[in-house]
Amino acid sequence: MTRFNHRDALGGVLRTAVRARETDDLGRFPREAVRAAGRAGLLGLTLPTGLGGGGGGLVEAVEVVTCLARECASSAAVLAGHYAATAVLVGRAPGELLRQIASGEHLSALALAESGPRPLVPAAGARAHGGVVDLAARKTWVSAAGEADSYVWSSLPVGQRGGTTLWLVPAQAPGVCVPAEIDGVGLRGSAAAAVTADPVRVPESAVLGGDGAGTEIVLGTALPWHCALQGGLALGIMEAVLQRSVECVTGPQPSWARWQGPPAQQPEVRADLARMRAEVDAARLLLADAVGDSWHGGADLQRVLQARAITGERAVAVAELGMKVCGQFAFRKEFGLERRFRDAHTSAHGQISVDEALDLQGRVICGLAVLG
Repeated sequence: MTRFNHRDALGGVLRTAVRARETDDLGRFPREAVRAAGRAGLLGLTLPTGLGGGGGGLVEAVEVVTCLARECASSAAVLAGHYAATAVLVGRAPGELLRQIASGEHLSALALAESGPRPLVPAAGARAHGGVVDLAARKTWVSAAGEADSYVWSSLPVGQRGGTTLWLVPAQAPGVCVPAEIDGVGLRGSAAAAVTADPVRVPESAVLGGDGAGTEIVLGTALPWHCALQGGLALGIMEAVLQRSVECVTGPQPSWARWQGPPAQQPEVRADLARMRAEVDAARLLLADAVGDSWHGGADLQRVLQARAITGERAVAVAELGMKVCGQFAFRKEFGLERRFRDAHTSAHGQISVDEALDLQGRVICGLAVLG
């Protein structure tokens, strides 16, 4: 059997994503790019080949998200959420649904975080009655809200007070409420929004891994995958900012600016570009090291959390340096730097923000329960 080549599949998707500026400016969901990813086999990249998937893992998923983020961070954010959700679904969701993902016909998303000091610890329970479960909660920062076909949803267990239970919630399930209009500040095309269960009703068979088993699944799968993929998103944005900044200072300059001399001849500009290059390279090495450990079965949750936090912070720093280096050019829409500046700042937030990742890492350092 010929091995699925995700790099070859990325080519057409990237050409579609290049046209993403209008999508982002208008806050429009990048359906064309997502459909192209489905046709190319990238939605099923991480599924087993026996189900029609690509047989890839976290390393390949991070690479796809990073490459896509260089062109359209909104599209990359959607795929990042999908890959993290799919990692939870493998071995727990019905085979027919997994085959739909593999064929590019089904998009999923994570719906774990809630408002409050401990976003990943669900506050609302699940009430079972007559083979049906009622879920009541408000999930924040859900990518592809209203666009995904299903959500991986967390709640308190049905039969106990502590712990977490995960559910497969179809987007069309009764009680799923999504804002009629979604208008984000950055990553505007990702359709990230709060999704409310008021309540949502699903069959008891929609449970993923068993009642109360969600904490282990989140710690072992959802959390490391989400953190690594968010790191790939931030890295892709950083690489795009650096590339555009270099093009800005080495390209043709307008006549009114020539009296200052070419920017590349200015020591302070070169120093800032060197700082940006160092930040990008350091972030890439840190992420590759953390993901490599996870992929080989020695997942170190602390290092994956660290990679998420540092790449998120460094993306903001690189974007701010890019705005400084490019000066007035940075604010021209057609140049694309201002959009990536917004995207970089937004990438530091999400279901697991930089601050939350640092807090979770601190809990590991102190020997505290991560989700306790």
